[in-house]
Amino acid sequence: IVGLGAASTANAQQQPQTETFFPNIFFNENHDALDDVYHNMILGDTAITQDNQYKFYADAISEVPDSLLFNKILHDQQLNGFKEGDTIIPLDENGKPVYKLDEKVENGVKKSVYSVTTKTATRADVEQSAYSRGIQGDIDDLYEANKENVNRLIEHGDKIFANEESVQYLNKEVQNNIENIHELAQQQDQHSSDIKTLKKNVEEGLLELSGHLIDQKADLTKDIKTLESNVEEGLLDLSGRLLDQKADIAQNQANIQDLAAYNELQDAYAK
Repeated sequence: IVGLGAASTANAQQQPQTETFFPNIFFNENHDALDDVYHNMILGDTAITQDNQYKFYADAISEVPDSLLFNKILHDQQLNGFKEGDTIIPLDENGKPVYKLDEKVENGVKKSVYSVTTKTATRADVEQSAYSRGIQGDIDDLYEANKENVNRLIEHGDKIFANEESVQYLNKEVQNNIENIHELAQQQDQHSSDIKTLKKNVEEGLLELSGHLIDQKADLTKDIKTLESNVEEGLLDLSGRLLDQKADIAQNQANIQDLAAYNELQDAYAK
């Protein structure tokens, strides 16, 4: 997996100057692949255009843009509608995002991917929207789509942690930060403050989770040592019994040999 933080930094340097990419919000001196996974999950590979619109890039040609920020904007406008002047994701006549075959540069290499650029809603957009016409479609489908996004988030957590409690904790933290991300999208002048707050919350959660995992590891190590001790004691006990049995067998063999010698003497005496 190419680290999205590295990719975003490279994009910021190599893409046209008409776009400015979000930096990796989890970047620090101990930066690792897990930080990139969190950034990709929450913001994705996203830029701000010169006319202050969001441009969401997919990771590969076989994918479409997908992040909490993207899905938050999309679901808000589908479920709650929007008004003239709002920032919206353009939709086709079937209510699907309008994806565009695009290019981005990662590590000096151009790659073709799909992108979606937001727009400022006009009066016509408002009047023609499914929400305004009262034909949003089956609302259950929208909730099911949201459920799929939550399941996808859980799947990401499962790949990072092989621990259900850790996954639930991660999901809770991410859900608590959704409102902060939405505010980030609505008020650009508060980007820096919101990102620092989100980073602090996640880092604190990771520290606490690290403590849980260390405790679990210590308990597991203790259990393994206890098991090894029990096995060693069992082997020693079994070894002792085998030695006793071996000594008994040797004694029996000696008794048989003595009896045989005695019988030979009796036979010889009788003759």
